[in-house]
Amino acid sequence: MGPQGRTLISHARIISCSGDLTERPFEGDILIEGDRIGGVFRGPAPVDAGSVQVVDVAGAIALPGLCDAHAHISSPLDNFDGYGVVGMAEDEHALEVAGVVKTYLASGYTSLVGAGAFKSRIDVLIQSAIDREIIAGPRLWPAGLHLTTRGGVGPGRVEVGDPEEMRRMVGEQCELGVRFVKLLPSGGEDDLRPPDWVPPSDEAVPATMDDAMVSAAVAEATAQGAFVSMHARSTASIRTAARNGVRIIHHATYLDDASISEVVAARDEIWVCPALHWLRAVAEGQAEPYGVGRAITERPLQASIDGLPKLHSNGVRIINGGDFGQLPWTKHGTYAAELVSYVELLGLSPLEALLTATANAGPLVGEALGQLREGYLADLLFVDGDPTTDIAVLLDHDRLGPVVKGGRPVLAGWGELERWARSSNTRRLQSKEQSHA
Repeated sequence: MGPQGRTLISHARIISCSGDLTERPFEGDILIEGDRIGGVFRGPAPVDAGSVQVVDVAGAIALPGLCDAHAHISSPLDNFDGYGVVGMAEDEHALEVAGVVKTYLASGYTSLVGAGAFKSRIDVLIQSAIDREIIAGPRLWPAGLHLTTRGGVGPGRVEVGDPEEMRRMVGEQCELGVRFVKLLPSGGEDDLRPPDWVPPSDEAVPATMDDAMVSAAVAEATAQGAFVSMHARSTASIRTAARNGVRIIHHATYLDDASISEVVAARDEIWVCPALHWLRAVAEGQAEPYGVGRAITERPLQASIDGLPKLHSNGVRIINGGDFGQLPWTKHGTYAAELVSYVELLGLSPLEALLTATANAGPLVGEALGQLREGYLADLLFVDGDPTTDIAVLLDHDRLGPVVKGGRPVLAGWGELERWARSSNTRRLQSKEQSHA
């Protein structure tokens, strides 16, 4: 940091993510003061160069750090056995998770919202370690164990039977430091089945959560300064979440007119997180090497493609989040594949997709983040390429520069950022010369 804690990012091409859908990168400077953005300027900043540390990024794209609102950080980088993770020694697991949050940072993500963990305290412990700068990681709103219904057993889940028990379990999680309590009403992926599916008489299907249980969870979380998110694929669970104050609806797969109407009515206080990529990956055959056929997700994927754009066109905020890390076809480090799916499957423009991971995140968590704007947290990602024209550039780690979080570079220094920017600029110039040759 420069004199008096001031740094000037110069010669950037800036994507502010203000929400203006006509925005395109503009040349300018960004002033960082402490952990905040002191100003964003078109062209050279009216700042005395002697009063700041100048970091020349040589025409690289600068945009806000990204957010993933469906983060399972307790899923290790290369271990997809949930029961095995539950049985893993605490110290070994903590080291694995430290690697996960570092991977998120290296992928351009400076904010994470937990969406359920395999162990009750791991998100909270990792958040504390990040905040104390013991390990490097994004800002984290931690989750706890999934709260599910009777019969919904599985790794990282706690069965809850009635509103009073729900209230107690939410309170216990909040006392640990959880800030997003995750509800799993059906106990698992049984609700991938379409609405007209009729179970065989000998097959038990876990019950969904009713209004009383969900409202009890929201009331207790609100009293403790926390939020509730909910896995909701079926129309019934989507409607229950929407009318009871759930903050994030994860998936929202099978939307009908009634569920769309209820979500739209709650659009000022609710976000929808599709976690679309893993459905797509299965439908495209990426799970076949692991014994999972395409058919299981073909219908829910199509239902998502049909329904989610209707929410978006009616002003419901989509929040980026991809359910990465839990399965071998949704590996950590490939997080931007979710954004690509919003463009290729839902019809969002690249900028609209980018806003789901930036501008839409700040209001969700109640923080001034997700935009390059005076007074906002100075969380920045630098990219060799323009994600407003090609969102897939965010998948290429070779084109991602060092990340700035809270006004300071992480995983590298200012010097490394300048060297990366110069090298990227040289490649761009060489590419232009070759194209004109």
